[in-house]
Amino acid sequence: MHHLTILLFFFILLFTHPAHGQNSGWDRLDKQLAEASSDSTRILAYYKTASEIYRSNPQEAQEIVSKGLSLISEKKFEPLQIDLLNLQGVIYLKLNNFDESVKTHFKVLKKREERNDKKGMMLSFLNIGNVFNKSYDPDQALKYYQRALDLAKELRDTRNRANISTNIGNIYAQNALNGENKKDVAHAIDYLVKTVEFCKANAPEVDLYNTYILLSYLYLKADKLEWSTYYTDLAIDITSKKKDPVGESYARINRANIYVKEKRFDLAEQEVTLIKSIIAKSGFTNLTEDLQGDFDKIAKAIKEQDAQLILSDQDSSDRKFHEDAEVLRVRVREELREKYESEKKELENKNLLLKNANIEREAHWIKLIWLATFFVLLIIAVMVLLLIRKNRLLREEKRKVDLQAAEIRHQHEELIQADRFRSSIFSVVSHDLRSPIATFQTLLSVAKIVDLPANEIKEMLLNIGYQVEVASKMLDDLLIWSSQQMADDKLEIQTVYPLQVVEECQQLFADRIHLKKLNIVINMPSELAIKTDLKRFEFIIRNIFNNAIKFSLSGKSVVVTQQENSENIIISIRDEGLGMDAKTIAALQDKGFQKSFEGTFHEKGAGIGLLLCHEFAKRINCTISVESTIGFGSTFYIQISKNS
Repeated sequence: MHHLTILLFFFILLFTHPAHGQNSGWDRLDKQLAEASSDSTRILAYYKTASEIYRSNPQEAQEIVSKGLSLISEKKFEPLQIDLLNLQGVIYLKLNNFDESVKTHFKVLKKREERNDKKGMMLSFLNIGNVFNKSYDPDQALKYYQRALDLAKELRDTRNRANISTNIGNIYAQNALNGENKKDVAHAIDYLVKTVEFCKANAPEVDLYNTYILLSYLYLKADKLEWSTYYTDLAIDITSKKKDPVGESYARINRANIYVKEKRFDLAEQEVTLIKSIIAKSGFTNLTEDLQGDFDKIAKAIKEQDAQLILSDQDSSDRKFHEDAEVLRVRVREELREKYESEKKELENKNLLLKNANIEREAHWIKLIWLATFFVLLIIAVMVLLLIRKNRLLREEKRKVDLQAAEIRHQHEELIQADRFRSSIFSVVSHDLRSPIATFQTLLSVAKIVDLPANEIKEMLLNIGYQVEVASKMLDDLLIWSSQQMADDKLEIQTVYPLQVVEECQQLFADRIHLKKLNIVINMPSELAIKTDLKRFEFIIRNIFNNAIKFSLSGKSVVVTQQENSENIIISIRDEGLGMDAKTIAALQDKGFQKSFEGTFHEKGAGIGLLLCHEFAKRINCTISVESTIGFGSTFYIQISKNS
């Protein structure tokens, strides 16, 4: 019915009556412009003024928006331009200028797509759907509502998702009520019920009384009077509390139709009388005209005592209206298509002419270039023949020199790195060995002069012992490294089983693991084998496993896993500890000397373990990388080539 279409927009009509006692839009604009201090605030004044008055005075708002758009010339004001264009499209819809409205919203959509503004794109799709919906093109409206809904889901915008879902449900309901297919009615009911459940759970601020009215109509058409009555009562309760005479009138019309279906004709007549009273008090005289067809049908049903005359029956005038609207839409679409095809053909012809002209010019120039090239090639050919042999010899000599230079540079870089590496080691050694000795000397010197209390001596001795423990760990690492250096740096390649190495590390650090209550998870097959130098590989695994324990939080897990591809075997050691920021990770990847950080139980180190790990990894043809996030732990990856 025609009134069903009006039902989808009646909530807009409540706000379209002109406000009395207010200044005109231009007066408001002049006041805001007087207070504006920059171009952007002046343009914003046009937008704010138009958005405030477009419901009461859309024509004046349109003039203000057009004036604001004419002032925008710089790229930096593009966001304001988009907002003004969007408002212009909304005002065109308010003025029922559907063609200009949809063209404007498509222009806004294109700009928002260029800026990758997904929320703006969602709102543009919603606005385009509104234009098609109001212009009686539900299929196109559904298409753009669905695209808006997909973006709302992607953005997790529950409020807009709820509003768009209700719009889609309204179209389903309209199609179902205007048709005779029971499946359409069932589908519309199912969609609207799910929409109501979603709104109540995720967007309770969304007003659902319009949806309740539609559900009451649909259940009435499906002959489910109990549910129709339920949703009718809900809608009447909400609209009466909101003092919304339009919504209440539509809800009560359905109650009157329910009475007709129940053959309670006296109650139906009383309900119609009540509706007319509500309309008379509200002053919405046009509402009587919109509902007159329903009043006539109810009156006819009462007179004939016929319970089959219900609201969902479409009268001939309404059917004729929709048929005329469909014919008009087809004609407009055909005109637009012909215009598009004509412009497209004209553009193709112009492009073809330009293409032919370019081909002719290119052919002329090609002839000239070919003649010139022929003579030049003759000269060049003679010169090339003379120079080929000499250039070949020069290239060969240059290649040899480049190879020698590259080898020298490589050796030079290795010497510099080796020198820098040894300097770093000696710097650490000199500092960490000097520290406990100096502390111990200080204790002896003070003890010769004064008698220190036993508790202070104990505290200083504990501190010295802790420093000696750190120095001892550092010396162990250095001894392993130096032993490899003394052995002429030769690799002893053999078959190594990584699971055995990891389990030995777990046993070695069992006390610390127990102290921190850590859960050690090892996901590696026992048959996994690699070809590498055992001592260097053990050193790398031991140090990284030790660091994972050191920086793990109490009660967390250390996970050791393995994966492989066609070229590499990758062993990862992940902790759930403190984690590192990007600066620290970059320093670790630099493979230089690192500052030692305290562990979660204030464990200290010399800062040399990872330095030696990188050195050994380089020797056995593997790489060490790390991923980490502050507060979420770190993961070290040891990538071993299968061709080692």
